[in-house]
Amino acid sequence: MADKIFLKCSAKQKRFDNGGSVINLGVKVADLVAFAQAHTNERGYLNLVISERREVGQYGDTHSVTLDTYVSQAKEPGGMAGPALESPPIHDDDIPF
Repeated sequence: MADKIFLKCSAKQKRFDNGGSVINLGVKVADLVAFAQAHTNERGYLNLVISERREVGQYGDTHSVTLDTYVSQAKEPGGMAGPALESPPIHDDDIPF
C-alpha cells in the first residue's frame, strides 16, 4: 500500500443537539491550489478522502483529508472487469429430471 498523501488543512466535526453534524474544513488557498495542480487526475478531477482521525489532533482536528489514489482496473469491452466465467456444458444426462 502506498503512503497516504495528506492535504495540509484543519478539519473539525461539529455535532448538533438534534443529532446532525458538519465538518468544517479550513485550508490555505495557496496550499490547496498547489496540491490540486500537483494531484489532478487525467480527467481533471482532484479526488479526496475525508476520514475520521483515531485521536483528536493538537489543534482539535477530528478528521484528515488525503488524496484518493485508488485506480480501478480497466474494463473489458463487454463491461466485465475481468475474464468472463465460462459455465461447463450441460448434457441431458446431467439433469436429474
